Amino acid sequence: MEEKRRILEMVRSGEIGVEEVLALLQAVEEPRPRAQAPARLLRVRIQAHDKGKPVRVHVNLPLALAELLEKFLPEEAKLTLEDRGVHLKDLLRLVREGVPEGKLVEIEAEEEGNPVQVLVEVV
Repeated sequence: MEEKRRILEMVRSGEIGVEEVLALLQAVEEPRPRAQAPARLLRVRIQAHDKGKPVRVHVNLPLALAELLEKFLPEEAKLTLEDRGVHLKDLLRLVREGVPEGKLVEIEAEEEGNPVQVLVEVV
């Protein structure tokens, strides 16, 4: 409402013309984009091998419980992340601070001749 009042005063004082008024009013009346709903889940997918046996970890954690992630990850996955320069504590700090939806970490590697895949994303 205040914006429209300012536009009308600019017209009255002769600062702007009709075309400018129309453009300004249209800009003021356009609906503003709604904020995207905050992400809700931290999704972790890990496929690796531990002592020759396949290990699959599929975890969907509410972001509020993301601190528990470290307890769910196999040691092999933690080491793979660290070897690639991804520090779990830093990742969890980013999640706490609020991150947009999307992939945070995606790693495809080989450990001791076995494939290792790690995906961490916010959904």
